Amino acid sequence: MKILQLSSLFVFVFAAFKFVSAQQLPANISAACSNELAKLSSSPELNSCASFIKLSALQNATADPGPILDAYCPAPKCSDSTTSADVAELKSQCAADLMNPEVFAIKEILAFNSPVKDSFCFKNATTSQYCYLDPNSKSIFSFISGLGNTIPTDISCTDCNKAILNTFWNFFNAHNESATELPPTVNLTLFLTSVTTKCGPSFLNGTIPTGVIPSSSTPSPSPTAKSGGVTMHSPPFMLADTIIVASFSILTAYVISLI
Repeated sequence: MKILQLSSLFVFVFAAFKFVSAQQLPANISAACSNELAKLSSSPELNSCASFIKLSALQNATADPGPILDAYCPAPKCSDSTTSADVAELKSQCAADLMNPEVFAIKEILAFNSPVKDSFCFKNATTSQYCYLDPNSKSIFSFISGLGNTIPTDISCTDCNKAILNTFWNFFNAHNESATELPPTVNLTLFLTSVTTKCGPSFLNGTIPTGVIPSSSTPSPSPTAKSGGVTMHSPPFMLADTIIVASFSILTAYVISLI
């Protein structure tokens, strides 16, 4: 499996801004799903918190991902209520399109927004480098987040990997239904068993080791403007919304192409 390189990811986001003249939503999806993706891309809630949409605003990307994450990580974490409602709405409106790899990637990013944000922002306390930049941590993150389907076989028992795995482990335990959002190719039980076999049962004890610096941001307030279980999103009608729609879709397509 190809591992997503953050520098290439953000350079690609920068290139996506050249295509703002057209709303480049995934091809061959239903009108209902296309409309839903456009609504998500212009969501005030998702644009005000540390969702992946916020990364699309970082068009002045350089080959060094550090400053990009420095800008992304302090943003408030999206509330579980917001992302849960958006996942439910996406699955409803895109029920016939979930096999589309781009639509599925968007669903995964929303479903696991909380542990994804934490995992991106963990730092090695000794080096002050982001854990995600370590190749072994990248492969583990990719698999457990559902964005990769190849089970990691070379598992390092590092503090960074412990932090990432326990973050997802805690999320799965707090949201029992969330594991069903993973693709069928992800055998979570087999993977976690291999982790504890190599690193010992205490490796998955729900704690973040002191050798890792966690993200300091807090969840954003849950929106109150809900009606009938449907998220209240603003319609896309401005150039900025068109930019977000184009870059959001192309970004997820790029993630899929590297898996």
